[in-house]
Amino acid sequence: MKQERKMTAWYGRLKDAEKYPDIEYWRAQPHEVVFDTVWQMVVEAHLMKGEDLSESRLQRSIGGFHKRRG
Repeated sequence: MKQERKMTAWYGRLKDAEKYPDIEYWRAQPHEVVFDTVWQMVVEAHLMKGEDLSESRLQRSIGGFHKRRG
């Protein structure tokens, strides 16, 4: 079953365009839809770069923790 897609078109000069034309659309979507869409973009980006998707993970760069004095 294909998912229904909605599309909005705008014609005009770029300087007259809204800064974030789709913000209301994304705010109206359930969190699951937003997460699924972002994950789909991550997968597509890895495929376009020819990277192995199993290599994808969250970045874990922490310098360290120190106990606060005083």
